[in-house]
Amino acid sequence: MNPARPLYRTAEFRMIDVAPGARELMPGVQVLTLEAELPEGGVAPADAVWAEAHARWNGASRAEVRADPRVTAYRELSRRLGSHPDKQPPSVQALIDRGLRGKPLGAWPRINPAVDAVNAAAVHTRVALGLFDRDQLAGRVRLRLADGTEEFHAIGADQPVVLEAGRPVLADDERVLSLFAHRDGVRQAVTARTRRVLLLACAVPGVSEDGCRDALLEAAGLLSATG
Repeated sequence: MNPARPLYRTAEFRMIDVAPGARELMPGVQVLTLEAELPEGGVAPADAVWAEAHARWNGASRAEVRADPRVTAYRELSRRLGSHPDKQPPSVQALIDRGLRGKPLGAWPRINPAVDAVNAAAVHTRVALGLFDRDQLAGRVRLRLADGTEEFHAIGADQPVVLEAGRPVLADDERVLSLFAHRDGVRQAVTARTRRVLLLACAVPGVSEDGCRDALLEAAGLLSATG
């Protein structure tokens, strides 16, 4: 399902700014973005991509999942950020473990068609992907460290919390959007009302920028399919 490389000439990939403190904490980490429009008729289910990934990973062992080179690269990032990659697994590993490995067909997580499609692209490519509602963002997105005064309201949390200083976050000009490589906020969450999204892919040592571009194009292609 990898798109042809000539599409790179027309796709508007952007690299977000990484503040010096975040660059020092996470050398080699970059975040690429790509904007996409959602079809008025709704995004088609990505069940065929999920089923392909299920066929690959359903019978795999825990060790086989963790030994995948891209999963290994994201596990190393988790360690660098102070998390145990089995207790707080990187997103790609979590999607495979919780929705595919040892699970019946169709047990993969379902949030809404747009999020499900991007998650399908993530498990297919083993590239960590995310998406924000583009119209809920203020200014440019940056990767930086929290300053110790900012509130963050995570998806699924009852109320916001004040973040400790030094925590890596994605933020726009007004607020923290995401605990980097961990949890997104409610403000820019994609819903049925979302019409434009900002897709994000995380490049780390072991997961190249080209690999991220391929994954972003695959996710954008799935989002363009109408329901």
